[in-house]
Amino acid sequence: MFKWIVFSALLSLVFADDLVVKTYLNDVRADGFETNVELEHHSRQSAIGDEHGNMKGAYEYLTPEGEHVKVTYTADENGYHPESAWLPTPPPIPDYILKAIEYIKAHPHAE
Repeated sequence: MFKWIVFSALLSLVFADDLVVKTYLNDVRADGFETNVELEHHSRQSAIGDEHGNMKGAYEYLTPEGEHVKVTYTADENGYHPESAWLPTPPPIPDYILKAIEYIKAHPHAE
């Protein structure tokens, strides 16, 4: 299912009026697939997948401010796992919480 969503998104990019496609590869085989699209304005998307529905891929583009954004991902039986410097991350755990956790581990509750 996920690969069809990616394929549909790529197809919509390919047929948009103002975009020039520099590279286009869409190879579907019995044991998986490989897709690669590069547009003239530095947008790229690539993915490979196997017959079990597992995927690895990446997409990248330039923001309107000219900053380069790249996201790599895997999608498998455990879900979708993106990686990028642009993705939000949780704040660090405060020291007093870390100390409290260590104290609890060192002094378990006796029943």
